Amino acid sequence: MSGDRIKSYKEFWPYYLREHSKSATRNVHLAGTAGALALTGLGIATGQLWLPLAGLGVGYGSAWTAHAFIEKNKPATFKYPLWSLVSDFKMLGHWMTGTLHKEVGKHIGPQEAEPRRIPAASAPGKSFMQRFKDLKQQFTDAISFKKKAPEAKPTPQPKPQGPKP
Repeated sequence: MSGDRIKSYKEFWPYYLREHSKSATRNVHLAGTAGALALTGLGIATGQLWLPLAGLGVGYGSAWTAHAFIEKNKPATFKYPLWSLVSDFKMLGHWMTGTLHKEVGKHIGPQEAEPRRIPAASAPGKSFMQRFKDLKQQFTDAISFKKKAPEAKPTPQPKPQGPKP
């Protein structure tokens, strides 16, 4: 896009996916969007209006950080704020239905869509709840300390038989 503005959302969606070509960027976006939704819902449910504001910080902060350090590009939000917001939710919808890797492959190529094995949380054919449980387990495994193998109890050593000194 050499300075030209995109004129339709149909043109924007492939551009958005190209700007999120690395799976790590997409994963951070998905986590940020989910966190923003959770905080917004919690804020509405409890009447604590600071929570939706925190949700905006979580959503945009995580996304912008991913663009700066993973994708190394400028977020599309700065140039196309409304279409970017819509696309965040569209990408989340594709992830929830297990079609995100296919959509990325369709618009930017299979190498970018699946640079490595598909994590269990986004594997096609699984229900949303199963992908959610898998993602939760992956997160739990990632933040928990390395599990130690159960320590074997020392076997008692026989006492020496003989005269005591």
